[in-house]
Amino acid sequence: MRSLLLDMSYRLFKGPRKRETRPIIGSITGIALSMIPLVVVIFLSDGMIRGITERYIETGTFHIQLRPYEEMEPEEWSRISRELENLDSVSSTVQEHSGTGMAYSGEKQTALTIRAVERDLYETDPGFRRYVEMVDGVFDLSDDNKIVIGRETASALNLKPGDTMRVLTGKTLSTGKYIPKVSRFTVTGVFSTGYQDLDRMWVFISLPKGLRILQDSESRTMMALKVVDPYSDMNPVISEIRGKLGAGRWGIYSWHSLNRSQQSNYETTKLLLVLIMALIVLVAVMNISSSMIMLVMENEQEIGILKSMGMNNRFLSFQYVLTAGLAGGSGSLMGITAGSLIVLNFNRIISSLNGLVNFILGLWNTMTGRISTGAVSLLNSEYYLEDFTITLDVDILILIFFSTLILSMAAALLPVRNIGKISPLDILRKH
Repeated sequence: MRSLLLDMSYRLFKGPRKRETRPIIGSITGIALSMIPLVVVIFLSDGMIRGITERYIETGTFHIQLRPYEEMEPEEWSRISRELENLDSVSSTVQEHSGTGMAYSGEKQTALTIRAVERDLYETDPGFRRYVEMVDGVFDLSDDNKIVIGRETASALNLKPGDTMRVLTGKTLSTGKYIPKVSRFTVTGVFSTGYQDLDRMWVFISLPKGLRILQDSESRTMMALKVVDPYSDMNPVISEIRGKLGAGRWGIYSWHSLNRSQQSNYETTKLLLVLIMALIVLVAVMNISSSMIMLVMENEQEIGILKSMGMNNRFLSFQYVLTAGLAGGSGSLMGITAGSLIVLNFNRIISSLNGLVNFILGLWNTMTGRISTGAVSLLNSEYYLEDFTITLDVDILILIFFSTLILSMAAALLPVRNIGKISPLDILRKH
């Protein structure tokens, strides 16, 4: 009986006549097309959030920040750094002093976030080196008068490696008087993290120089830590660090707490996008209900004959429910496959579309005699990452597939109730 049910469901799904397959083909196509943006949005948003988060914690906030409540001597900083690096959970430590300033070059000027770091940071921290990509020059802080600037700063001030720039900072005296100080630097390199929101105002100088020129109330010194697994529970690591340092002298902050509001915004945006895509899929799945109504109406004669042969309503109804499951499952499988291929090749697709759009615009400008306004980017780096890695989670794909399958079968439950209203005598009399 089970084999007969599967055979009848597959025959109904396949359709002996072309007109019987049309409603099912429409439902399959609708589900497949709605599934593509759902898969793309889920994994694209995950890749975008992961890419931005990794850039923040590897180059900006680091994994854990230690901020002292009181001034400390250089020897004590060195001692604490050695003690923390002996912990199994801590992979590296670096001291950083940061503040704000104003950069000048000719008549151009721009605000800066000045980050004074240890001279060998770029060589000793692979995570930092991975995302701070040098687009021109080298990351060289071997001299106190050397500076490494972001690509946006270089563009705003029209600077390149070897050029000289001035940075205005200040010092607040005990009397409250503010004394401005102008420092001259030589640009050794221009970097980019691939995300303009991060490196729009960043510049890097040596730690000794930063401690001398950044002495206002807005500047601060911290110990930045990298741990073995930053995405695991950080509380045991923080407890271990607190036990090593003692209580009362340090503020200890994980990257989760430092970026909490930002991460919350990302997750909320992703949830809204996924919800919208899921509603589109739900509407497509509901089309199966109308397809089943059409199939039942087209097969009234066959249903009447099968009933007269002794088949009950439950068996015939389940046949159409399985057919709806085949339609939903096949549409979901095609949509998931197409969406996965788009996700895996997303960077290449965007690059090709950028080239095509700019070619068409260039051709149009040439034909109309208009002046080109520059290259167009579909993913503007001011708001999105220039390039990021997207990985597929098979568990999520399986969940999407079976959810669509179950919803498709549930959508067929209401239409198949009409099978019970079909009378074999009326059908045989009619035909």
